[in-house]
Amino acid sequence: MRIDNQLPGGNIIVEKIDGHKAVLKRELRDTAGNWFYWKFRAEFDEPGDYVFTFLEGASVGNRGAAISVDKGKTWTWGGVSEEDKKAETFRYHAAAAGEVWFCVCVPYMQSDWDAFMASMPEGTFHCEELCRSRKGRSVELLTWGNGPKAILVTTRHHCQESMATHSLEGMLREVAAHPNMYKEYTFYVVPFADKDGVEDGDQGKNRKPHDHARDYGADAIYPEVKAIMALAYRVKPVLLFDMHCPWLRSSTDIYTYFVGQENPRIQAGITAFSSVLENESPASFPHHSSDDMPFGVSWNTSANYKQGKTLVMWAAGLPWEPRAQSIEIPFANLRDLTVDAAAAKEFGAALARTILKVI
Repeated sequence: MRIDNQLPGGNIIVEKIDGHKAVLKRELRDTAGNWFYWKFRAEFDEPGDYVFTFLEGASVGNRGAAISVDKGKTWTWGGVSEEDKKAETFRYHAAAAGEVWFCVCVPYMQSDWDAFMASMPEGTFHCEELCRSRKGRSVELLTWGNGPKAILVTTRHHCQESMATHSLEGMLREVAAHPNMYKEYTFYVVPFADKDGVEDGDQGKNRKPHDHARDYGADAIYPEVKAIMALAYRVKPVLLFDMHCPWLRSSTDIYTYFVGQENPRIQAGITAFSSVLENESPASFPHHSSDDMPFGVSWNTSANYKQGKTLVMWAAGLPWEPRAQSIEIPFANLRDLTVDAAAAKEFGAALARTILKVI
């Protein structure tokens, strides 16, 4: 077999290929410390069972590898045993020779966004350019509606947190399907806050000197963040809603949760929203407000924000005092429940319904 990273979002280092077995590593690029993202394509010369093992840290999630046999159009979970997960290994049975794509998560790329836009009736959304990325890519700004309540929604401050954007698509589909219900709102949406990282296949998390999610303030270095801050001052949203995905497979990464805030006004808004979402979330993607992570617990401490402010922390100081919140949406499973792109979109619809009831 042959393995490479020459696909959208590609990320892999091939240490060794021996017959039907491969030893791999993740490309960390400009990430400080380890992170878990990888994506590659393999070309098999013959059918058979293949084994892929990763070096240097956690790399295989609770549902194994995401697998695509149609060059990224659709993805399924391959599954994994507890023994193989501990060994950072996944297995694949190739029924025939050919090309297969593998990823640690179910990706959401520019091509997925373009397909979503093409699937909607013409004129549903207004799309323009928010800014240009550092590498010259066009960064999208989608708007919907003309109501007095502005809502600003972002995903991919950490560029490979893809399930957040699947959920965002579900949110937008729900809003577009019920225009009369949402006539009081105008949605401003930035689907790719780190456009270069998404398409290049960077880790995104813990970039040097800091990542996009720690860039909010007067000394911002990323054009997307500067443009989001300028947009916020222009439209004065009543809610800034930032969507993320957690780490790979720890005990806090198997449920949805809101990231608690030290600011009591912001926290009160989070608590109210989370309570309503608990009733709105679907059986395929449940949310329990008891799973929310208070400020000062686990990774959510002052030490985690030494590099800079998040969008929510920055928004807490805006003079018109909007609500602001950040949610973590798991990659592969909610406890024993396996999740996929379709389920994430159902959860996104629940987020839209919650906005309608709370904001």
